[in-house]
Amino acid sequence: MLKKCLVHLRGWAALYIVLGCAIQLLSSLGIVVFQRILDQAVAGTGFREILYGVVLYGLLLGLNVLLNYADEYPSAYLSNSITERLKIMALSKISRMDYSAYQNMGTGQMIKVIENGAAAGNSILFSFILKTLHELLPTILFSLLFISYYDLRIMLVIAGGYVVIFLLTNVLLKVLYRIKESVLMQQEAMSRYGVRGFMELVVFRTNKKYAQEIGRLNKAAQQIIRQSAKLQMIHESFFALFELFITVIKVIVLLYGVKNVVSGQASIGVMVALFMFIEKIYTPIAIFNVLFVGYKLNRVTYQRFEAFLNAPEDRNLEQGKALAQLQGSIEFKDVSFSYGEVQVLDRLSFSVAPGTSVALVGLSGSGKSTVIKLITGLLKKSGGQLLVDGTDIDELSLDSYYDHISYLSQDSPIFDTTIRGNMVFEQQVPDEELYAVLDKVHLKEKVLELPEKLETRVGERGLKLSGGERQRLAFARAILQKRNLIILDEPVSALDNITERSLMETVFAEFRHKTVIIIAHRLNFISGVDQILVMEQGRLAGEGDFDSLLRDCPSFSTLWNNGRGQTD
Repeated sequence: MLKKCLVHLRGWAALYIVLGCAIQLLSSLGIVVFQRILDQAVAGTGFREILYGVVLYGLLLGLNVLLNYADEYPSAYLSNSITERLKIMALSKISRMDYSAYQNMGTGQMIKVIENGAAAGNSILFSFILKTLHELLPTILFSLLFISYYDLRIMLVIAGGYVVIFLLTNVLLKVLYRIKESVLMQQEAMSRYGVRGFMELVVFRTNKKYAQEIGRLNKAAQQIIRQSAKLQMIHESFFALFELFITVIKVIVLLYGVKNVVSGQASIGVMVALFMFIEKIYTPIAIFNVLFVGYKLNRVTYQRFEAFLNAPEDRNLEQGKALAQLQGSIEFKDVSFSYGEVQVLDRLSFSVAPGTSVALVGLSGSGKSTVIKLITGLLKKSGGQLLVDGTDIDELSLDSYYDHISYLSQDSPIFDTTIRGNMVFEQQVPDEELYAVLDKVHLKEKVLELPEKLETRVGERGLKLSGGERQRLAFARAILQKRNLIILDEPVSALDNITERSLMETVFAEFRHKTVIIIAHRLNFISGVDQILVMEQGRLAGEGDFDSLLRDCPSFSTLWNNGRGQTD
């Protein structure tokens, strides 16, 4: 993924590196010119000749200032682009991810992995690789080159010492890896548990869960703090050793240089230049080791992000037979499905004729929602055939299939945008049509009372709306989509009886001659459907119309009698 980012930004990356090399070359040339000016002044050279050197020195410094300013834009552009592009890649991955893999990762953990991974990816690609090529490597190479011009032996001592420090860094990294891995695991655990408290205020407050949750998070936080402090101390031990090494080099060069100046083998200008280059080479070497340690630690973080990016993808989301149109015929032939060792559906068979309405009923855990997720292609059957208009769903391109279905899940997802945006997403639909649909779902008067009407923002997950209003808004979206296959998973769970009856009448009227599949826990509104399928432990316990099932199917009769039309 980082290679894809680099290829995408290769033009900016090349410009950034060239500018960096130019800046460091001009900086090194400036030191050489300064050394010559100093030696000329000590030797009593004429002022006019020295002035030429000063002008050249000023031009080099001025050009360096201009290049540093020009360098800011590609630097900011690359840094921000890499982070945002990795986040976009993560969302793109979710759009293709296998639903089972998606289910296995909690929302809080997923968000933390993406945030940490995008930041780590930016640190690896920009802060380490590009920054090394742009600034650190040119500075080190030019400095060593010019130091060798003055004294090859000093250059070899500095280069050899750096190799020793680099090897020592790798020893320290082995310890740092283990601590970093532990910190990441604790952070992801904190995020997984912390998100629950942020998103479920009502549940946590009314059940007095916050104290327990805060205690758990506090314990995890204390462990993160201790591990992070330990990580920092080990990290800093390297820099103490490196600074000690540079101090020794400076003392050696000072003694060596003073001896050469006294003996007439070197000038004061050369001595000053050597010290300037040693100081110049110290900073990038120190920074490089900071970045190298950071790079190695960020690899640990980024590998978790890469594991997320390499999660299994839906095998027929974009591949397979494209559906130009959908009649709405659904047929299960000995379909089986299991979660690991747990058998959920066992050789289930039934058929749904095009343009008919079907209700799935049964106790919780009987397999109803699994049937729906199989029909929508989110889950993959482990055996049998699931035919859509005569073609097995595993042979269809799901992207083309989704052009023909509307799916309302039981939590009626509403997004943090306007009422209009929740109804039509990005499509352009006249206000009159939107209000007509809102009237059908009994929301028109509510929306007209709002100051911003259709442009009213509904909050995250529609929190500014009641549960029933969220369900009705989701129904409005399904009506506007005008698809041939409508799947409703417990569509009226948050509605009162009067609104429920009226809304279901609207549903059956609007979706007449379309295939409608409903999961129903409330049985009183399904008496008018064409077919009812009674689920029990992953099998079909009964099939028929309302009256015949009530008379002939014990499972359905029990559901009706125990719940008086409603089951848990």
